[in-house]
Amino acid sequence: MNKKIFISFFLVGMLLSLPQFVLASESSQEQNSSWKLETQGWSIQDHMAAAKDKEGEAQSLQSRVRHLGERIAHFEKKPHFDPKGIHRNSMKLIASTLTGELNRLNKEIAWHFRQADHAKLME
Repeated sequence: MNKKIFISFFLVGMLLSLPQFVLASESSQEQNSSWKLETQGWSIQDHMAAAKDKEGEAQSLQSRVRHLGERIAHFEKKPHFDPKGIHRNSMKLIASTLTGELNRLNKEIAWHFRQADHAKLME
């Protein structure tokens, strides 16, 4: 009975969060353009500090994705622990979302380094 309640709450949560995944791609472009406007006029040190902060976040996300990959591999090696594949598929969805976030962070890191290099050349 306890597992049925857990699974039902999990499925309801997945259904409630589904629109956020669908709408995330539309708002990400708006977010990137507003983010670039906010960072105009930053100094070299500001860009380097932001890049270092983002690198820390990226490393954290990368370790979470790696951990999820290990858990997915565990369920694929031992499918009797997850016979319907619910946990494995949910972890794959979370891993793909985190991977997208990691790619976005890496683009921001590269942009900050390019802006810092450009500012160095302008001096």
